[in-house]
Amino acid sequence: MTNETYDSRSRDISGFYLKIIAIVTMAIDHIGAVIIEGVMQEHDTPALTVSDAVFRCIGRLAFPLFCFFIVEGFHYTRSRSKYAIRLLIFALASEIPFDLAFNGRILERYDNNVGFTLLLGMLSIWALDFLRERIRQKEVSEEKENLLFAISIFLVILIVIIAEKFIASDYGSFGVIAIIILYLMKDHKLIGFSLAVIWLGFTCGNIEFFAIADLLPLYYYHGRQGRKLKYLFYIFYPAHLLALAAIARYCGIPALR
Repeated sequence: MTNETYDSRSRDISGFYLKIIAIVTMAIDHIGAVIIEGVMQEHDTPALTVSDAVFRCIGRLAFPLFCFFIVEGFHYTRSRSKYAIRLLIFALASEIPFDLAFNGRILERYDNNVGFTLLLGMLSIWALDFLRERIRQKEVSEEKENLLFAISIFLVILIVIIAEKFIASDYGSFGVIAIIILYLMKDHKLIGFSLAVIWLGFTCGNIEFFAIADLLPLYYYHGRQGRKLKYLFYIFYPAHLLALAAIARYCGIPALR
């Protein structure tokens, strides 16, 4: 962490509050996607259209923050292997709630939850970190080191694109590349976050540019974890999807996809 990016004496937002922002905006987004857009399939009105647009725009703040947490967690975790296993369990446990909420069925093979994207992103930056260390151990010139690492980035991204064809998760390989951008710019977090949002805006739709609003709380982030609720997101994500699926089916709201 550099003094250029964060000065703990003048920053007063912990990681806990950033996670709360991410979770709340994610829930708002999913209310729009599952409930409002479900109703709009049968009763589209101007009021619903405006409400949906507001909910989905607010929801765009969530995913880049979760990408940010993946990189932060990767650097600060005591065990990267346990971190990866935790993400895998989370992704698997969230799949049925995700499919019930968005597809109205227990399992949908070609539409998987964002947990798989986060897992693939974590594995990608783990691979890059490993390759970078191996390259440095070769004690080659700086120019050759940079070239070899650039080739490593290209190969990892290529593998991600191929893997995503089988995984088919939310944000897909574009989301994984956003995580890679944040990893590569870890010493300049605000710039890296801006680049990741711009990337998502150009690849996943202009609405993703609304996530640039995250720069304000990130500017005040002092780099510390704050209140420890380690499993909050892991529990909340599948739980709120199950709740939305139950509400939608009880009210006779058709599945979105």
